[in-house]
Amino acid sequence: MKNRHSKYLQSVAICTASVLLTLTHVCIAQTESAGSSEIDLVALEKKLKEAGKISSSIRKRRAYKNVVRDGEALIEKSLVAAKRFPVLEIIFQCQMKLLALENSDRNRQLLFATSGRLVEAPDKFADLRIEADLLLLERDLSAKKADVKERAKALESLIARYRDTPGEKKCLMMATLIVAKLNAVDLEKKISRALGERFSGDLDVIKWRRGRRDYSYFPVVFSGSFTRADGTSLTFPIDNIGHTSLIYFWSKETPDIESHLGVVKELQTRFPNHLKVFSFNVDDLPDSGEKILRTLGLDWAVMRLPGGRESETYRVFATRDPIGLRLNAYGHGFLRSPLTEATPMEQNFDEIRYLSQLQSLLVGEFLVAATDQEEKPVLTADSVPRKTLDAIQACFITAPMRYRLTRTEALVNYEKAEKLCRKVITQFPKAPDLWLVRNRRIIALLGMWKLAIEPKYLEAAAEEARAALAANPPRGANIAPHYCLAKEAFRKGDSIPEQVLAAFIEATGGAEAPRSAYAAAAILAIDVNSRELHSKYREILLKKSNSEAAIWPVVSFLRDQVHSYRLFKPNLYFPPTLARRIERANLRRNPGVADPTLVANGPLQAELKTLTGGVVKLPQATDRMMTLLMFIEPPADAAVDLPVMINGKITEDAKGNKKEVPGIMQRTFALVDEHASKIKVIAAFLTDNEKRVQSLMKKNDWPCQTVIAPGGLTNPLVNRLGILSADRVPNIVLLRPDGRVVWTLSGIVHPQVRSEGEGEWQYGILLGMKSNIERYEEKN
Repeated sequence: MKNRHSKYLQSVAICTASVLLTLTHVCIAQTESAGSSEIDLVALEKKLKEAGKISSSIRKRRAYKNVVRDGEALIEKSLVAAKRFPVLEIIFQCQMKLLALENSDRNRQLLFATSGRLVEAPDKFADLRIEADLLLLERDLSAKKADVKERAKALESLIARYRDTPGEKKCLMMATLIVAKLNAVDLEKKISRALGERFSGDLDVIKWRRGRRDYSYFPVVFSGSFTRADGTSLTFPIDNIGHTSLIYFWSKETPDIESHLGVVKELQTRFPNHLKVFSFNVDDLPDSGEKILRTLGLDWAVMRLPGGRESETYRVFATRDPIGLRLNAYGHGFLRSPLTEATPMEQNFDEIRYLSQLQSLLVGEFLVAATDQEEKPVLTADSVPRKTLDAIQACFITAPMRYRLTRTEALVNYEKAEKLCRKVITQFPKAPDLWLVRNRRIIALLGMWKLAIEPKYLEAAAEEARAALAANPPRGANIAPHYCLAKEAFRKGDSIPEQVLAAFIEATGGAEAPRSAYAAAAILAIDVNSRELHSKYREILLKKSNSEAAIWPVVSFLRDQVHSYRLFKPNLYFPPTLARRIERANLRRNPGVADPTLVANGPLQAELKTLTGGVVKLPQATDRMMTLLMFIEPPADAAVDLPVMINGKITEDAKGNKKEVPGIMQRTFALVDEHASKIKVIAAFLTDNEKRVQSLMKKNDWPCQTVIAPGGLTNPLVNRLGILSADRVPNIVLLRPDGRVVWTLSGIVHPQVRSEGEGEWQYGILLGMKSNIERYEEKN
């Protein structure tokens, strides 16, 4: 027993030392925040460090024992938990070192006794008790002669206990070292994934993980607060989420630095509005290199980097320069590796529409959407004039048209709305429906913050949110203010996201909170990079009835395969390698993912029009067959034919030989013809121009039923079904014979699929159709 204990105590000591080398600040920071006597604790901590520097083992043991006695005396002076547990942790560290110097039963029993006292610490002090917990766990496992499987199970249970506590990070780091010796591959992957997802922006964790393993690619979230050259403080990732960004470290001393900077400038020229560049000059220049950049015609955001190459940020995220860290719209990127550097940077770029959609949702535009279902307040003599409200609402463009605005166009709309709202608040301070205006000003300011990356607008929005809540708005009208205040709390970084979102739901109705509150909570979770919280509120929302039109854009976003696949991780851009083939296989399968909650919404109810003005009703139009409903937006220009992705084309070589290049529609018709069961195809054109559709059908003669969705992009089906970019590719809805939706596919495409060409894109779409048809038939 003694040998087993000694061997494991040595192992725990090694794990502790490895982790504490990274987390050198933890002990003091914890004790100070706990409110204990700073003078006594700091003195005790100092004595512990000084004891470690003593060369004589006899004097070192004496010094450690003195620290233990001083610690016990300090505990006797105050038994308050805030003071007791930080001191116990120092005593524990001393006794660990004493045991290493003198491996005796007495020292071991004293260590176990201290551990027993320390593990009683509440979760607030979880960071202090983790080593003691591990020590006692091993003692008990050794006593029962536990095998490797039992040890792995016990370790997994311990990790679960430290979830969402201040000790979680330290627990996972120590567990990483322990699990490697247990041959528990699945648990090792689970721990690594938890560290990567839950602490992807933690500098301590990133540095520690990089020091332990040579990653071919290392996903991270660029995080920290930095001061812009104009004195404005930006907080990453929350300030730049919604933008594709490049964090560029450089020095004026680099030979040919102008050519390096010119490469990025040329990229920005070729892809305008695709990339936001943040400059981090490492030379400690007074202007942070702004003059050099402006001379070269670069409009980059100039950030200050105190310490330059010696700064923690540089040593974690750069290590050399010049180098750019590419970040996707969620703030995720890869640290330097040969794989990522060998790939053209533009493969990481998202389409403007993709970014616009994400920005619109992050801003919370759905919270002020104008729908037929919106409750209209009764107008009185003191109310804000309806004409004025309409003018404000006109600044908030409905989806999906909103996603086709440029960043500049969207920003102009936000600025216009904010100005109008501010004027109305001044003119009608006592209006009973002023909450409508205040909510729209809040969202407009959030939009200005998000698109301009100017934190002053978030501050103004939070101020307006407090004023709105102070006015005691009616039930359901307080979601936008609380949404704004949650974002403010996240940006400050001094709150626990789980608690913030729980308080948000409670403040907006608790158990009776409307669907829009859960939609907002699911979006808010993106700001704090929490897959767990996002999944929690996503699941709650999707289980509810999908009858609230205002949140249809959120629901369709949550169900979209591409969005779901890309959340909380970097864009996986690989050159031709095994990794790329694996990712390609994943991307090919992804379009076929179907959300199981779709069927629960009942048969799709809608009225469409024939090309002669007749009415086609769903679900009756399925004719009791599986039906592929293909939504298409015809080109506005009557002289332009449908895009190749939709309708294909005929090519002709130099010898006059013609060859058909099929589009999605041709491939769909072929799939239906080859299938054993009868499948109906309905082409639904998003337009009111019957003659335009008649002209297209006369020219192309598709073998399917052709209808018109009245209102085009304003038809309710567009937002309800998540139809996006139907002007580029058919957006597909697969219906069961009874009219229930089985599967949908929007017009979004992953950057790597786009980079590989239309053939790869078509292959994934066709595979999605085929797999969902066959899956339904197998079950029925």
